[in-house]
Amino acid sequence: MPYVPTRDIITYYEEAGSGRPLVLIRGLGSDLQAWSLQVPELAKHFRVITYDNRGAGRTGAPDKPYTIAGMADDLAALLDGLDIPTACILGYSMGGMIAQEFALKYPSRVEKLILLGTSAGLDGYSREVIRNFVSVRRSNMSREQVVRQQAPFIYSAELLDDEARYERAIQATVSNPYAQQDHAFIRQAEAILGFNAAARVSGIKTATLVVTNKDDILVPPRNGEALAKAIPGATLVSLDAGHAGCVEYPNEHNAAFVDFLSVAVPA
Repeated sequence: MPYVPTRDIITYYEEAGSGRPLVLIRGLGSDLQAWSLQVPELAKHFRVITYDNRGAGRTGAPDKPYTIAGMADDLAALLDGLDIPTACILGYSMGGMIAQEFALKYPSRVEKLILLGTSAGLDGYSREVIRNFVSVRRSNMSREQVVRQQAPFIYSAELLDDEARYERAIQATVSNPYAQQDHAFIRQAEAILGFNAAARVSGIKTATLVVTNKDDILVPPRNGEALAKAIPGATLVSLDAGHAGCVEYPNEHNAAFVDFLSVAVPA
């Protein structure tokens, strides 16, 4: 089975394709299965490594404090276990925070960086949303009720208006056999609430693409715009969709990723 010991946990990962390593990092509450619309296309061009973060999917979920910096160390340990010295990194939402921290702490290990639907630290609006998510997880709501409560923050109005598509998205999430435990969601959320790299991201020197989604109300585009402005030389791309843009519009997102990653880094 594809597991690697990473610090105090065991991390589950999957690989597809060949060539330059590209690591995809998921966000709060989700596991590597959520990359299903990216991996087949990206694997045509790269050796794609997906993995479950601490507290998600088939990776260990200890009930003790998590930090974004610690999860960046988890990634470093995973790459060590796979004997990968340098990789392109694509981080989504919380995964984008992990990617920022990884690029700051291990700059020589990042060839290129993509930050999707993320920020250098929560603004007041997003902070309150995450706190409300935590309150819901501490309630006695069912798995399906929790998923439906979060859906308006994840999907665009266009998807929510399409009842059949919306129900498919809900049931796909509810039926996940590796659904996240409540304590692990809360631990991840606490790590997000404790993260703030706004004063440090100017230290990211690797070539960086920041992708925002126009209808994202969980991490509004202003966050990505500020992030791109703060990272020297970063490129900003704005695409249609809500927070789960790479699920709603996979072709557009995949094309943006491949285009950026395929351009040679200046010597």
